[in-house]
Amino acid sequence: MQTHWNSLPVDSPFGGNPDSDRAYLELLIEHSPVAIVILNSAHQAEQCNPTFERMFGYTRAEIVARNFDELIAAEETLNEARECTLSVLHGEKMHLVTRRRRKDGLWIDVDVHGIPLVIDGVLRGVYGLYIDITDRTRAESSLRQLSLELMHLQEKEKRRIARELHDATSQELALLSMSLGKLQRKLGSEDRELVELVDNIKELTRQCTQKIRSASYLLHPPLLQEAGLIPAISWLAEGFAERTGIRVNVRISSKLGRLAEIAELAIFRVVQESLSNVIRHSTNKIVDIRLSRRTGSIELSVTDRGRQHRGAAIADPVRSHGVGIAGMRERMQELGGHLQVRSVSGGMTVVASLPAGVRASA
Repeated sequence: MQTHWNSLPVDSPFGGNPDSDRAYLELLIEHSPVAIVILNSAHQAEQCNPTFERMFGYTRAEIVARNFDELIAAEETLNEARECTLSVLHGEKMHLVTRRRRKDGLWIDVDVHGIPLVIDGVLRGVYGLYIDITDRTRAESSLRQLSLELMHLQEKEKRRIARELHDATSQELALLSMSLGKLQRKLGSEDRELVELVDNIKELTRQCTQKIRSASYLLHPPLLQEAGLIPAISWLAEGFAERTGIRVNVRISSKLGRLAEIAELAIFRVVQESLSNVIRHSTNKIVDIRLSRRTGSIELSVTDRGRQHRGAAIADPVRSHGVGIAGMRERMQELGGHLQVRSVSGGMTVVASLPAGVRASA
């Protein structure tokens, strides 16, 4: 079978004139900015347009009657290419983002559409469209790397601030408390108003010390680095319950083990942000935290159970939770995972997943 551009079915804009139809279709394909190729049922290339020639470096004569999948795919992408072609030959439309090989051996990233080629009502082959997205992929990769570096810088700054609060501000407040104690002992019991004032100042100092200590630990939880996620999340949940009166049920698999530092920090931050959102967006009194290891992945869910504020149950739960959850989603994506926020009966669930083998260079 010799397939030409003018064999393709198309609704005529010229009132059904066959010659005009063929010319119209040929011009569309020949001048398309998208690389187009036609394969027959034997996976052999039969035609391509100039954009395809420029993209892959092959002329039309070089690809005709050759096995197209073996021509531009190899190694791990060859089976993928064959399966894609077979699916289209069975009448399915396919779309995938993958890599293909040029004539000069260079690999390019491509956005591929495979469409069944129907001629006179009979499925004859594959109509393939290729868009070179190599530059876009490189830009996205650079952006991901930049985002990851920014996260590292943010955590480094949080660590610095936490250290400053612990080593300087907390110590200064401790000295203030000691000085107030000395002043209290020198005061006569007859000056009850002044004694009461000093007592109030000491109590405020104690409260400030406690809040600064908590803020320091939340900025950079030393327990996370020293002991891992299980005690760190338990500590976070206990502190949250104590401050808010909201019960937190924590269930962490004993098989979790230690993860890469960047993965543990990412999961801790998701739990931290999720608990903050419970305070901002929910009126419930119960939160469930589940963390487990499955085959190849670490799974986290944080669910708040109870009545929500009237404005919380909207179509886009991520948008309703502001930039915090969006930032956590980006953090997960940078590490090869994902994060979703789902509306459930009477509350919200944040679901996050990370590859179990994530590394700091991910």
